[in-house]
Amino acid sequence: MTRLFHWAFSAAMIAALPSSALAAGWDGTWRGAWGGDAEQPTSITVAGNRVVSYTYQGISYPVPAGSVRVTATRITYEKQGVSVILTRTGGKTARATLHSGTNYTTAELKLH
Repeated sequence: MTRLFHWAFSAAMIAALPSSALAAGWDGTWRGAWGGDAEQPTSITVAGNRVVSYTYQGISYPVPAGSVRVTATRITYEKQGVSVILTRTGGKTARATLHSGTNYTTAELKLH
């Protein structure tokens, strides 16, 4: 995946989460790796019903504003051809998926 793709994903992922509608059950740091690749680690920290940080490969990215759809089990963001979906798979697990043009990737996330 290209650096531009990762940057676009980073911005999309962060924008997906800062809604005050987030359930308290999302609070914490969600960690995983895109495509299961240890060289592509990512983490998303949610506190007080908003995203407070996002990192990709150890680099923190700003948290831009964005529109989201939130349920107790799913957070969805779609903007400018990028679609990010976090789906709760268990009490402390979630799957993130990203669609951007012809690119598609997933990450298994665990709440820490």
